[in-house]
Amino acid sequence: MPEAPQMVFLKEQTEQFVGQLVLQAEGSVKVLPFDRLFNQELESIKTFGKELFFCFPDFAIRIHLMFFGKYAINGTVNRELQLRLTFEEGEINFYASDIKFIQEPLDSLYDWSTDVMHASFDIDAAIEKLYRKPQRLICDALLDQTILAGVGNGIKNDALFRRRIHPESLVGEIPVLESKQLISVCVQLSYEYLEWIREDTVLQNWQAYRKKICPRDHTPFLKGNIGKPARSCYYCEKCQRLYLPEV
Repeated sequence: MPEAPQMVFLKEQTEQFVGQLVLQAEGSVKVLPFDRLFNQELESIKTFGKELFFCFPDFAIRIHLMFFGKYAINGTVNRELQLRLTFEEGEINFYASDIKFIQEPLDSLYDWSTDVMHASFDIDAAIEKLYRKPQRLICDALLDQTILAGVGNGIKNDALFRRRIHPESLVGEIPVLESKQLISVCVQLSYEYLEWIREDTVLQNWQAYRKKICPRDHTPFLKGNIGKPARSCYYCEKCQRLYLPEV
């Protein structure tokens, strides 16, 4: 599933269409009123966490690529087409995505301060939400989009590794200062990740995610599907501390 940096990169790729009119809209998505899209000007493109919004004068189209979503700019993919937007100077196609039509103001629906790549991200509010569930595993909490919108499995794994925290640590047992530093690393990693995407060096730059050997201790990483979502975790038992109640 794409993380915030990937959606910001998609925004950068599609900003070429801002200010252009939609000449044709088609696809298999039943929730879209295609007739309303015709001759509408794309005013802006926004992101929130793992979501992308094409913003028109009176509505927005929300795109979530989910686990298997694909897109093609001025090209096609051999899958069922869900949405094609043809502009004056090009087109974009989406496949296997969750697409919605939004008429309400986005500011009334989204709390931008939870987005790790938004200028208004509020780390103190994130900390307050984090400790509401002290018995939660930290690997689950980092993936909670109501706390850290945009953080996915890659950022989760590498942030925990950088801060030397075991993914099965309980939130309530981690010192608040350490949790703040962990969240700060999630934000920092998000922007680094965006640079890796631009440079096409993502796989080389992960330190823990999808890696086999700990670069600090040179011992094999453990891998397991941990937490209630059972998402993959890559971790080193030697250098990542497990925060649990003292017996």
